[in-house]
Amino acid sequence: MRNDSNFSPAPPGLKLEYNHDLDVSEDFLRAYTLIRKALKDERLIRAFRYYDGEAKKHKRWFESLGIWTLLLALAPLLVAAIRMIVGDEMWKEEISTSAETLGLISVLLVLLSRRRQHRRLWCKAVFCRERLRQWHFQKFLDGEFIGLLVDASDRFDVELDKRWANITHNFRDSYGAMKQFLDFDHDSDSFVKVTPYADRAVAQQVINALSALRVQHQLRYAVQRTADEGEERGLSLEERRSLSEHVAALALAGAVLVIVSALLVPIVSWIAAHGFGHDNWLPKEKILTRYFEGAALFLSVLSAGSRAYRAGFTVPDESESYEEYSNRLREIVAVFDSAPTLLRKMQALKHLEDVATDELRRFLKMKERATFVF
Repeated sequence: MRNDSNFSPAPPGLKLEYNHDLDVSEDFLRAYTLIRKALKDERLIRAFRYYDGEAKKHKRWFESLGIWTLLLALAPLLVAAIRMIVGDEMWKEEISTSAETLGLISVLLVLLSRRRQHRRLWCKAVFCRERLRQWHFQKFLDGEFIGLLVDASDRFDVELDKRWANITHNFRDSYGAMKQFLDFDHDSDSFVKVTPYADRAVAQQVINALSALRVQHQLRYAVQRTADEGEERGLSLEERRSLSEHVAALALAGAVLVIVSALLVPIVSWIAAHGFGHDNWLPKEKILTRYFEGAALFLSVLSAGSRAYRAGFTVPDESESYEEYSNRLREIVAVFDSAPTLLRKMQALKHLEDVATDELRRFLKMKERATFVF
């Protein structure tokens, strides 16, 4: 006899999940029978997963091409600095030729990235994905609409289909919709009009469900994004900020120190020649000056490269944005948890949707400016 416990799914908690606010588990749905149909929409989940996959793909391409472009662009500059340190007598021209070839490849990668428009496609996919999420949760602010769930007719399904058709039709011109969202009036930020709930039991289930799926979920996500260590592979936002900041600052400080040291070489040479009679300091002065100038150039290039890295990954703007978002969410959670009435809790949910919309707008504007080289 087969033991079914051996085939049961693993309990949640160890696998990294982001979108279980939309793809709600059956156990959760069973606790909210009155609004079950509104909590999970399979067609929305399918569309969301498509946009999420496209966003991840184009983000990966944009950042990968950007990093390689930056590294290849730095190669000829770093090689030029090393050549200054080594000297022309011991230098092989093949190294310079190879470095210049890498620089040319970096230009070609820039042209490729611009032609493929990975940054724009990434932003468009994020816009569609997150507006779908907002559309889903904002419908719970429309008490009259959600109240149709307890109606024996199919009025809820008919109205939901109409609203779905409207938002997906607007996505056919996703770039225009995104630019309107970013650059013009914000009257269209909300998909619904806030209306009261006639059925208190339905309203209470909405409050309880959205407390977990929207309020706490958004807060946990913001906290996770600002954590010192990333849960995923790769560096967290804080690690990227700290590492790039230290490299940029230390390299620039080192370059300044080396330049100051180079200015002291002629003084030391003059003292050695006139004070101690060491006339053989002149060739040493030229060699030391060359060493210092090459080292200063090398460190300056490292500092510039680190700052270009920060511009490409929008460091520290992104981490600061999530910090502010997290703080605003904490305030909303405090108001939501302490609200004495359902109406006050609904007002807190409306405020959360406004804050989430502002955060999406800020994120997209920030990523539209992201660039690694030019």
